[in-house]
Amino acid sequence: MTEDIPTGLQMTVFDETFRNRPSERFAALRAADPVHEDKMLGRVLLTRAADVAAVLKDRSLSVDQSNAAPDTIVQRLTSLQDREAPRSMLVLDDPDHGRLRRLVTHAFNARAIDAIKPRVADVADELLDAVADAPEFDLIESYASPLPIIVIATMLGVDAADVGDFRRWSKGLANVFSPIRTPEFLAALKANADELSAYFERAIATRRAAPRGDLISAMITVEEGGDTLSTQEIVTMCNLLLLAGNLTTTDLIGNATLALLRAPDQLAVVRANPARMADAIEETLRLDPPVMQSLRIPLAPREIGGCPVRAGEALTTFLMAASQDPALHEDPLRFDIDRADKTHFAFGGGVHFCLGAPLARAEADIALTRLFARFPGLALTGAPIERNISAAFNGVQQLWVRP
Repeated sequence: MTEDIPTGLQMTVFDETFRNRPSERFAALRAADPVHEDKMLGRVLLTRAADVAAVLKDRSLSVDQSNAAPDTIVQRLTSLQDREAPRSMLVLDDPDHGRLRRLVTHAFNARAIDAIKPRVADVADELLDAVADAPEFDLIESYASPLPIIVIATMLGVDAADVGDFRRWSKGLANVFSPIRTPEFLAALKANADELSAYFERAIATRRAAPRGDLISAMITVEEGGDTLSTQEIVTMCNLLLLAGNLTTTDLIGNATLALLRAPDQLAVVRANPARMADAIEETLRLDPPVMQSLRIPLAPREIGGCPVRAGEALTTFLMAASQDPALHEDPLRFDIDRADKTHFAFGGGVHFCLGAPLARAEADIALTRLFARFPGLALTGAPIERNISAAFNGVQQLWVRP
């Protein structure tokens, strides 16, 4: 190893270079030490495609944070959390993970996605109508953020009169992944979480008495082999769908818009053939994915990429770094929708492959296609573009455009 290997805070959003130009940090680390022990923060950083792919599909590895060693970053962070709070399937191993996933997977099958597409299109048109006469607008605040929130509200069956509160709670909870945690911040976060959970509990009670054709009703009635979801499990699942799905889809729409506006030759191809938007989305997922990293924890000592790793280590798989590996793609930092091999790790892998991937792709395709059709001259205003300060997610804070 050499002294110029980025490590510690240099590999977090607290470092300006990493936050705004992470590819530079990934390239340096991948070349010098692709299985890097970050002793400062207590984790092992993986940046090579082969290593990340192997780790993501390895079913012997855990996502349960309680299995992490005491000196890892995982335990340092979870020690500040409420250990009695119910956990989502994102941090559960099988059989618990598999049980929850099986009970909700029907909500994201092809039939369910096709059913929601008309609503996505209507929401997109309504939001674009609202900014049509503006000389410029922030695409994130006006379009990319509200669209997935309203869509998931529709899927869950949130009453139209409650959508305003639902959006407010959703935006408040979006900050849950911020690494800057003051007492005031935590108090506001808890207030939003409590109000939203209380809302879901009331909605569940209402649906038990009078089921509707929405996702909450479906989660109440779903059964497999005599197994059903408890009220608390449904509340936790609703919160997961809201947070993970909304944040990632917002960032995907924002990142794809930015990439296309910065690559006019690629945008011209999409404008000439809107069906190519799907290729632009996949290339965005490869080059600038909404999710930056994913955690795995070995339950026994092992080797990764020829390097020994102890049991309980916090393996940080950098999904963006793996998708940008020159060993996987030629000229990996070029945005190219004609790229034949579209392999990427944006949705993770293995048994924890993102359940909402089909919905995210559908929402992004509809949102972006309608955006560029509505505003043929859409352009960046030149306003500074700053990345979000979020430990796991990758997107821009604002994206000012002229219609």
